[in-house]
Amino acid sequence: MAAGCSKAFTSKFEEEVFYDVEYEEFCKNFEFSNSSTCWICNGYYGSSYGEPLCGTCHSFIFPNHPNGEAEGLVTEVSDDEDSGNDEPPENGSEAKDRSDDEAGFDDLERPRPSAPRNLNQYLDMLSQPRETDESQQQICALPVEVLLSIFSYLDDLSLWNVSEVCKQWKSILEVHIPQQLWKKYTKERWPLFQQISTIPNWLHMYGALMNSCFCRTCLIQMALKTPMRGRVNHIRANRLRGDIRSLDLDATEGIDAVALDNQLFHWQASILGPAGSPYEGGKFFLYIIIPPSYPMLPPQVRFLTKIVHPNVSRHGDVGIDIIQHNWSLALTISKLLLSVQSLLTDPFTQICMEPELGRMYENDRPKFEALARRWTWKYAMYEVLPPLEGLT
Repeated sequence: MAAGCSKAFTSKFEEEVFYDVEYEEFCKNFEFSNSSTCWICNGYYGSSYGEPLCGTCHSFIFPNHPNGEAEGLVTEVSDDEDSGNDEPPENGSEAKDRSDDEAGFDDLERPRPSAPRNLNQYLDMLSQPRETDESQQQICALPVEVLLSIFSYLDDLSLWNVSEVCKQWKSILEVHIPQQLWKKYTKERWPLFQQISTIPNWLHMYGALMNSCFCRTCLIQMALKTPMRGRVNHIRANRLRGDIRSLDLDATEGIDAVALDNQLFHWQASILGPAGSPYEGGKFFLYIIIPPSYPMLPPQVRFLTKIVHPNVSRHGDVGIDIIQHNWSLALTISKLLLSVQSLLTDPFTQICMEPELGRMYENDRPKFEALARRWTWKYAMYEVLPPLEGLT
């Protein structure tokens, strides 16, 4: 019986991979070459609209030459340019010699290597096998006691990244890190995760939940719980206390939220997929950031769990009208999550975060629902179906 279930699950997983390739085909078509495009993702997540940073891939690095003339990450404007207040040099030739020396020193300290200009080149570089050098061989030759001593200084996120490096390190962590500790780590990072079925390996569960997320940066930001900049007022505190009471008293089925820090800046929420939708049976985790000026400004809402939806970007941002344009003081966190849940049943395809998915939803509904259902099975049902080893 178990072997039959495993075989069926493996077959389903292969089908999921096939449909994932279809979704990834249009993801690679977002490439821009203008000066307002993020240098790291090269427009993979969309245009930055002239802003000084990319709001979707969290990158602060942009191309400095609109025509693509620069090879490195060196800005055109430097501190040495004339601001109108600098004193002229006493000796012109001496200043020229000094500037030549400083330029040579800058070239020596800050090399300017050529770098790939789009995400596909980055992926090719990461997928190319590299020759094992002596330092890697020495690391692999370290005794287990030494590795465990090094690992003892790492937090759970870093430990999990260590387990992803190689099979040897993963086996060391599986043997020497107790399962109860990984269970504790999972509960701390995912407080709304509920253990419904028996979980044979909590390290695999921890890794599966991490891999089911859109963005690693959001996970780190949620883990750090960094206070937001701005003056916190009493109106915000009173309003959030009321929101917490409404979540407890007027609990809506399939919706839950919990604050992660004492200042109530960082929240984690969960919504269940509505019945009759391709998301039925899935539990989707969300990350909510409450600004200091709340409720005058709306919270930031992002899906942590990967989901196929026209109004959810490939980074997890939710394109819903009450957040983007029509925020009201009467809205609470509970009502906001209810609106997001209803969006899963009735997508708004006139304005989409992912236009390709919107066209698929309008023109080929069965194909869209099959893809959305497979992603739900793959990423949002770990409470019911714990991950199998090797398929996370």
